[in-house]
Amino acid sequence: MWRGETTKRQDLKGADDTNLYMFSPCGLFPAPLGRNTKASPVNKIKSKFRFLGKFMAKSLMDSRMLDLPLSLAFYKWMLGQEHSLTSADLLYVDAVLAKSFYQLEDILRQKKKIETDTSHTAESRQLALDNLTMDGCSVEDLGLDFVLPGYPHIELKKGGRDTVVTLENLEDYLRLVVHWTLVEGVHRQFEALREGFESVFTLNYLNLFYPEELDQLFCGNVHEMWEVKQLMECCRPDHGYTHDSKAVQFLYEVLSSYDASKQRQFLQFVTGSPRLPVGGLKSLNPPLTIVRKTLETDEDPDSYLPSVMTCVNYLKLPDYSNISIMRHKLELAASEGQLSFHLS
Repeated sequence: MWRGETTKRQDLKGADDTNLYMFSPCGLFPAPLGRNTKASPVNKIKSKFRFLGKFMAKSLMDSRMLDLPLSLAFYKWMLGQEHSLTSADLLYVDAVLAKSFYQLEDILRQKKKIETDTSHTAESRQLALDNLTMDGCSVEDLGLDFVLPGYPHIELKKGGRDTVVTLENLEDYLRLVVHWTLVEGVHRQFEALREGFESVFTLNYLNLFYPEELDQLFCGNVHEMWEVKQLMECCRPDHGYTHDSKAVQFLYEVLSSYDASKQRQFLQFVTGSPRLPVGGLKSLNPPLTIVRKTLETDEDPDSYLPSVMTCVNYLKLPDYSNISIMRHKLELAASEGQLSFHLS
């Protein structure tokens, strides 16, 4: 379904997961389909994108956050802006492809500048054109043909495998790479996605937003550091705790030191979702509530882990004796309790 690199992840015990996952630092974008791809695999992929469209629409309708990193170009397609996609959008699809593409694009700009420079003689113009290189190689020596980079089964035009990219046809090659990467190779997938989305509610409602805003709309707030003052404003101590309680102040200090990875882990543990809604902590509903964990009078709080009620964003926090113990216990509970459900 996706462009990117296959990777494995580790399970909660540190062992490699047997499943393979697709990763792209630019966000997920569909892998292109060739014009002659057989109907069976095309229909299979379309059915998955149709389901994805339904899934995204339903999650938005129910105010559920998706932990799904999608490319900015993906959201432009959702908004019907595919005709506005240009070579600049390659950066949001494939950074490696974009880097080499922009180098070739720069050669093309220099070629046009040389050709329109009236100060050149025929000989000097040809000499200047011959000196246009990419990393010391002429365009012809790069060994490119009219095949989509990374997808040798997709010809950019009829007979593309047998057509060498030269300085003369470079403009045509670059145009076709953009067209096949961003439009022609993915239009069937996005049509299926739109169809699935529209079966829940109309996509026109999303036209109020910019593509950059859709990521927050579907996937929640972008990462931001938590400050103690912000935590005091957004969190609600209750049932044995106040903002002045030692344990609550310890908690604020611990949370304000968390990086993005630890924030995700903590949020997954407490709320059941690794991301916050638009607006961050202050938009969490119900707000994060911190209560004192009830223990017997002779029991040592330092021996217990915190527990949660994710349905109401409820953190049951023992009254730990110092911040180091709280930090350790909180991280242990968050890492070990990610996929657990217990009554406590």
